Amino acid sequence: MAITGLDQLGDTIPTIIAKAHFQEQFVGVMRGLVWNYRADKGSTTNIPYWGNLTAGKLTEKIDMVSSETIEDTNVQITPFEAGLKTILTYDAIEDDNEDMKSVAGKLMGDAFEKLRDGHLLEQMDDAATSLCGSGNALTMGHIAAGRATLLGNTAAGGPAPLPYVCVIHPNHELDLVDVITPVVPAAGSAMYASPISDDILRTYSIGRLFGMPIIVDGNIAMTASAAKGGIFSAGEGGGILYVVKREPTVMPDDDPSLRGIELNYVGRYGVGEYLSGWVVELLADATAPA
Repeated sequence: MAITGLDQLGDTIPTIIAKAHFQEQFVGVMRGLVWNYRADKGSTTNIPYWGNLTAGKLTEKIDMVSSETIEDTNVQITPFEAGLKTILTYDAIEDDNEDMKSVAGKLMGDAFEKLRDGHLLEQMDDAATSLCGSGNALTMGHIAAGRATLLGNTAAGGPAPLPYVCVIHPNHELDLVDVITPVVPAAGSAMYASPISDDILRTYSIGRLFGMPIIVDGNIAMTASAAKGGIFSAGEGGGILYVVKREPTVMPDDDPSLRGIELNYVGRYGVGEYLSGWVVELLADATAPA
């Protein structure tokens, strides 16, 4: 069992804890972009969607014989518990210059958020359409094609509702930056400035393309030298579901025989796709910058 004691905290105990370096990681962004849904009672949550009806041309004096049937399709999400535990000894808490419980809380919260963000990012892998390809660099054309695919969806659910959002890996963003702000102009072309390229040179941020925010998330998993981002219908009624059953909380548990305090950080949630046609996967090369 991993237990945090005096020997593990030797670098922080002699100094002010505020100067300790926390391992930096991306704050999860996906929860703020997807459809947040409060879980129903019971162990599962059901969120159905309706099928389409078909209208047709009528002939005067001829009765309509056929009728259309309204059907729904259920999307079921099963929430699960997720969390982590750490143990602080009484000695570590007493001897440190600051409240070690608050430090542990921050680190545990970051770990939980990274896990949750990863689960939501994985939903783009189940999209009905995948564009680009693992050996190809992501381009603005792929992003435009993804937007058109969502808007032109003819499968279940029909056209994906606006707004759309594009979430990509930092190395994907670099490929876009290289195209928009070339250091060396292509043969036979003239290098010129534009409001878009000027802004990118100042901020290193794509910002928006084709009416969609371009969000960078370093929690996107790498497979070899490729990564899977995506474009999806965002917010309530969108393509990706986050079902909240129980928000994460820290529950301390004093253990006198161990002479320490257990900190248990646990929440319960579920994730899933509402409609696969409302999500487009962007599988593209994400080779580390050289």
